[in-house]
Amino acid sequence: MINDALVAFVGIGGNLSLVAGAGVTIPSGVVDLLGNGVGQAPGNIIGNVTTWGTDEGVGGKRPELNVVIGTACTGAAGLMLKAALQGAADTGAAGGYLPGAWTDIVSQDGIALANLTAGAVILRSPFLPTMPPNLRPRYLRLLFSPMTATALPSGNFTAGTIASATVVMVRDDQANKFQPKNFSVA
Repeated sequence: MINDALVAFVGIGGNLSLVAGAGVTIPSGVVDLLGNGVGQAPGNIIGNVTTWGTDEGVGGKRPELNVVIGTACTGAAGLMLKAALQGAADTGAAGGYLPGAWTDIVSQDGIALANLTAGAVILRSPFLPTMPPNLRPRYLRLLFSPMTATALPSGNFTAGTIASATVVMVRDDQANKFQPKNFSVA
């Protein structure tokens, strides 16, 4: 895989802890698609000044998200994890160029505790067009939420980390390696 360290939600070996109080969600670092950083005004906008935002889900080659567990998660029976890519619009000058309300763009819900083992890839998704269509986020983050079958967020993990959550520009893993063979040798 080819990773871009500048667009990592959790850098390789960053080990974001999933241990928090009951019902507490855990956000990753924020990626500013403009590159300036949270709280920084956009520079060099040509034409009418507007609040900057983009939709990263279009184009011929879409980057992918790759989220990997570090330390295996432990917790009460029935505990699961929701991992969501979220986007937020820029609040503009009046809001200090901070992220506005966070909206889920794509998520993986109900990841069972048994699947949260060390080295497991829990979220692999191409960047999708944002919903609602007029969101045009400047900021992206991942939000990890402990959940049970009846409530989100609820419960808490007693151990567990996210080893990395990166944007993968080119995949080099063999996608068909788990496919059954369609021939036999006599």
